[in-house]
Amino acid sequence: MKIERLLGLLCILVSTDKITVQELANRFEVSKRTIFRDLETLNCAGIPIVSYPGIGGGVAIVESYKVDKKVLSTDDTKKIFTALSALKSIDGDISVTNLMAKLVPEKETAIFSQSDYVIDLSSWFRDSIVHEKISRLYRAICERHCIRLEYISRDSRSVRTVEPHKLVFKQSSWYVYAFCQDRDAFRLFKVSRIVSYEILKEQFQPRPVETIEFSNNYGAELFSPQSQSELFEIVLEYNVSDEFDLTDKIDASFFQRHIEGQKDCGQIRFQVSNLAWAADLVFSLLNKVRVISPPALQEEIKRRLGEINTRYNKK
Repeated sequence: MKIERLLGLLCILVSTDKITVQELANRFEVSKRTIFRDLETLNCAGIPIVSYPGIGGGVAIVESYKVDKKVLSTDDTKKIFTALSALKSIDGDISVTNLMAKLVPEKETAIFSQSDYVIDLSSWFRDSIVHEKISRLYRAICERHCIRLEYISRDSRSVRTVEPHKLVFKQSSWYVYAFCQDRDAFRLFKVSRIVSYEILKEQFQPRPVETIEFSNNYGAELFSPQSQSELFEIVLEYNVSDEFDLTDKIDASFFQRHIEGQKDCGQIRFQVSNLAWAADLVFSLLNKVRVISPPALQEEIKRRLGEINTRYNKK
């Protein structure tokens, strides 16, 4: 909304000496023309905006003009407090604590901690291996140290030297966004796939990092192919006593209880276009489900079980 963008512009202008219109347009993801109109609106509201032309120029509020910097609403501050609390949950960096203290006075902390969201990125486990990796990798990023890591990729297991630039949290996994010296390009390395790592004495100069693009097309053809005739109706039977454990892998909205004549059983129903993917899912659920249909999936499960039986019967 325009009023929110105007408040955002005002926050930036009171906290910077000057900034270019293009930078403002990029931050708010609007056109330069829109930013010019917003600046004119602020001018009309009595906030004097001055423009500095040429290299190193930009726009700013007239230096002698005083603006109350408390332009953040209570809801704005709650959201920022929530984000900072999430950062604090994975790192004990005192700078985060100090920033929270500056943002919210101690007597008001209880108010702002009552956000509608609670984001805790720490592990459920006290001795989390991933958490230890995250802490050490974060230090390497801050101190600009190269890392030699042994990594399991889809195609191989290799040793690489990388320059770590960012820690990335996507859905439920941590990644390191690093420049791989062996590939001469930036790559995302999933932390749980790092076998071992060594923080080197060698340091690196930060490289320009563009916005990390995350593809959200995973499963687009798996669950919604162009042709509906390509979809397979998957029906799995389960015991209701296993329902809780199964929701770690499958969303509860797919679960159906009270199947006629089967008091203690339920069914999981969904549609996919890839039977191999469905077979992988069934195997990840171990002995907690039984395939009802389609027959092709039953045959694939039997084939894989046959391979497993053969492997274990080898002398």
